[in-house]
Amino acid sequence: MDTKVTVKFIREDQKEFTIDGNDWKIPSDGLEGFGTFENDISTVDNAVGDGGIITSSRIAQKDRTITAKSRNPCLNDVLRRSAISFFNSKFTYRIFVTYMGITRWCEGKIYKFNLPNGNVHRTMDMTVTFLCPDPYLKSYEDFGKNIASVVGMIAFPYLCRKEQGITGGRFHFAKKVVLENDGDVETYCKAVFTAKGRVQNPKLIMDGSFVRIIDEMAEGDVIIIDFTSNPPTVEKNGTNFIGHCDRRSSFDEMILKVGDTEISFDADDGSNLLDVSIYYNKLYGVM
Repeated sequence: MDTKVTVKFIREDQKEFTIDGNDWKIPSDGLEGFGTFENDISTVDNAVGDGGIITSSRIAQKDRTITAKSRNPCLNDVLRRSAISFFNSKFTYRIFVTYMGITRWCEGKIYKFNLPNGNVHRTMDMTVTFLCPDPYLKSYEDFGKNIASVVGMIAFPYLCRKEQGITGGRFHFAKKVVLENDGDVETYCKAVFTAKGRVQNPKLIMDGSFVRIIDEMAEGDVIIIDFTSNPPTVEKNGTNFIGHCDRRSSFDEMILKVGDTEISFDADDGSNLLDVSIYYNKLYGVM
């Protein structure tokens, strides 16, 4: 059994702070809010008879707290300055927690920070509480898939990172894939359209619903449809492009339900000149 517990914080300016048992360690009760969830249920009484009726059920935003202890009192001055400099209420943080061999992450702002002024010759206790608007923990992988994929055949050397090695394959223009979601709840995806030539009015289709962009893409153009944003966003080459959507587009229906979801793409012309990659995180209530 993997018993090592680590926490990595990534600030929105990409600075990092890691608790991995070297300078700081997580005590046995150092993770709060990662193994529980609370369901906010509303009811109304029955007009006649006993009991009531559930009118709504939702998971509200969540507080998550990490407690750490310094390992070496001789380094207290250095560790204290480093922690105070890193944890700043003005930034948003991603918190990656590895527990029993599984890594999941959440995002939030600092709600409370506590690093008491105690005996300088003893270990320090630091507590950071984050308010996470999204109550779910996300899978570490984003499960990217290219719908217009290349089926691998040979590779030398055999490496997971695509930028290394020499890989051979054959083009498999399926125009659709089945995405698996074995998380606890439904989730949303981000679609990246990249044109390799002239493409007219690209469209993303999911279980009968679609989002269609009224545009003629040229080689090198990139359109990103991000359903994970609230509200969803559409960008072309980094510029807001939401106004170019077909009015029949159904953003609210583009959901990856628990289980399998078929997702595909098309275009009025030039669909064979598109690369379409889909990225999504599975969502979990607890570690």
